[in-house]
Amino acid sequence: MENRSINLSQGVAMYIGVVLGSGILILPGFTAQAAGPASIFAWLLLSMVSVPIAYTFARLSLTYSHYGGMSNIVSQAFGRSTGAITGWFFFVWVATGQCVVGFTGAGYLVSVFSLSDLWYYGIAFMFIMLALIANLLGIRATGGFALILSGVVLVLLLATIAFSLPKIEVSNFTPWFTHGWQGFGQASVLIFWALFGWESMTHLAPEFRNPERDVMRSMWISVFLVGAIYALLSIVTVGTYTYNGTNAIAPLAVLMNHALGISAAIATAVITCLVCLGTLNIYVASSARLGYAMAQERQLPSWFNRLDRRGVPYRSAWFLLMTNTTVIVLSYFYHWSVAQLILIPTSLGICVYVLGTAACLKLLWHDRLGRTAAIIAFICCLAVLPFVAGYIIIPIVVAIACLLFLRISSRN
Repeated sequence: MENRSINLSQGVAMYIGVVLGSGILILPGFTAQAAGPASIFAWLLLSMVSVPIAYTFARLSLTYSHYGGMSNIVSQAFGRSTGAITGWFFFVWVATGQCVVGFTGAGYLVSVFSLSDLWYYGIAFMFIMLALIANLLGIRATGGFALILSGVVLVLLLATIAFSLPKIEVSNFTPWFTHGWQGFGQASVLIFWALFGWESMTHLAPEFRNPERDVMRSMWISVFLVGAIYALLSIVTVGTYTYNGTNAIAPLAVLMNHALGISAAIATAVITCLVCLGTLNIYVASSARLGYAMAQERQLPSWFNRLDRRGVPYRSAWFLLMTNTTVIVLSYFYHWSVAQLILIPTSLGICVYVLGTAACLKLLWHDRLGRTAAIIAFICCLAVLPFVAGYIIIPIVVAIACLLFLRISSRN
C-alpha cells in the first residue's frame, strides 16, 4: 500500500461522508411523519447509541490495525472462518448495495428535472463511476475529495439550520407523541439505518498518518457533528412543519429553499450529488481494501491480490463497479425497485454489526470502559436483528458460499 496519508481533517471528513449518507435527504421527514415531534427524541437517543458503536469499532481498529477491518477484528475474537464470513457479508453488501445509493440520488435528480427512466439508470451508474475514479487516484485523492464534499455539505446544512431556527413555531411541537409509542418505535428503526457507516473506517485505519492520535479524535469529532446535525435538522423539520404532505419526500430541499432562497430543484440537485458521492467514495475505498486483504489471507480469490503503482487495490475497486453495474442493468430489465434492492445490503449490514459488536465485547472484556461500550453496542444491534428475519436467507447463502470457498481453497 502507499504511504500513510490520511490526516485528522480528512479522517473527520471520511467519517462524516460515510455516516451522513443519503439518509439525510429523506429520514428527517419520514421519521417526523412516523412519530411527530417525538422523532426529535428518537434522533437524540439513536445518536447516543452510535457513540458506543463508533467507539468500540475505532478502538479495535487501532489494536488490530489491518485492511481487513471488521473481518480481521471478528477473526481475532471468533476465528478465521467467522471472520471470513463477516468479510464476505461486508464485501457482498457493498458489491450489490452501492447502486442503491446511486439510485437514491438518481431518483431525486430525475424527479426534480423531469428526466426519462433511462436517465435514472444512467445517473446511478455515473455516481458509482465517479466514486471509482476518485479511488483510483489514490487514498490521498480520496481523502481530499471527502474533505471537499463533507466541508460543503456541512456548510450548507449549518447555514440551512441557522436560517431555519427563527422560523420555528412552538405550536408545532404539540402534541408530542402524535402517533404514540408505535410511531416512536417506527422512527427509531428508520433512524438506525442512518447510523450505518462507522464500520467502514476500520478498513482505513492503517492509512492514517498518525493513527494513535487521529483515529480516535476523528471518531469523537464525527460522532458529535453527525449527532448534532441530525438532531438539529429534526428540530427545524418539526418546528417549521416541513414534513407535511409531499414535503416529507425531500424536507432538506424545502428547508434550503425557505432558509437560503435556493430553488428547490437546485438545492435538491446539489445536496443529493454531494451526499451520495461522499458515501460512495468512502465505501469503495474501504471495501476495495477489504477485498485485497482477504485475498492475501486466501479468503477471496487471489485475483483480488493486486495493487497499482499508487498502492490502490484496483481490481477490487473495478469489481465493485462491475457488480453494482450488473445490478443496475438487471434492475432496468426486470424493474427492480430500490425497496427490493435494499433488502440485500440491509440484511448483510445488520449481520456485520451483530458479529462486529459481539467481537468487540469479547476483545474488550478486560477493559471496564470498553466492556461497557461493547455491551451497549451489542445489545442495540441485537435488538434490530429480528427485523431481518424475513430476509435471513441472504446472509445464509453468502455464509455457505464463503465456507465452500474456504474449503476448496484449503485443498489447493
